[in-house]
Amino acid sequence: MLQHPAAVRAAFEDAAATLLTTIERVEPHQWELPGLGVWTVRELAAHTLRGFTAVERYLVAQPSVDRLIVDVGDFYSTVMVDPKVHTDVAERGRAAGAQLTDPVGETEATVQRMLALVASTADDEVVETPFGQMTLIEYLATRAAEVSLHTLDLQRATGQHMELQPATSAMVVALIADLADPITLLLALTGRGTLPADYNVLG
Repeated sequence: MLQHPAAVRAAFEDAAATLLTTIERVEPHQWELPGLGVWTVRELAAHTLRGFTAVERYLVAQPSVDRLIVDVGDFYSTVMVDPKVHTDVAERGRAAGAQLTDPVGETEATVQRMLALVASTADDEVVETPFGQMTLIEYLATRAAEVSLHTLDLQRATGQHMELQPATSAMVVALIADLADPITLLLALTGRGTLPADYNVLG
C-alpha cells in the first residue's frame, strides 16, 4: 500500500522528536544495561540513529541492485528474504555503539540534519537502498516505523513511560497492520482469537 506523503512526513518528524526526548532521559548508568537482544542501550541507540542516517546515505548512493521496490510491503518482503539480515544488523549496531560517545549530542545533531534534509527533498526522489530503488516517501515510512519501534525499545529498557506521538503511532500501526494477515489480526484485536506465540510481521 502506498503511503500518504503528509502523514509520513508528520510521523517521521514526531518520531525524531520522541527519540531525542527518550535519549535525553537515559540515566548515565543505563547506557551499558541490556537494550534489545545482544545490544546494550548504547548500541540500541546507535542502531536507531543509523535508521535516520540511512536516508542520507541512500539518497547519494550509486545503484547496486537493479530492482524497483514499489511500496513498504515490497520493501520488507525483500529485506526479510536475506538469511543474514539480522546477524548483519546486530554486528553493525555493536560497531556503531562503540563509536557513540556522546549519545545526546549526536542524537541532537543527527535529528536536526536529517529533518532539514528530508524537508528539502521531494517525495518522489529516488532512494538507492541495498535492496533496490524506492521513492523517498516510501522509504521514509520504513524509517519512521523503525525509529518508533526502537524508541519504544529504549523506553522499555530504561524504565521510561512508553509513548509515541499520535501522528507517529497512527502511521506506524497502519503500516505494521498492512504487513499482517488481516483475518488473524481482526480476530485477535476483537477478542475472537489470539496471535500465535512469537508472532512477528517483521520476521
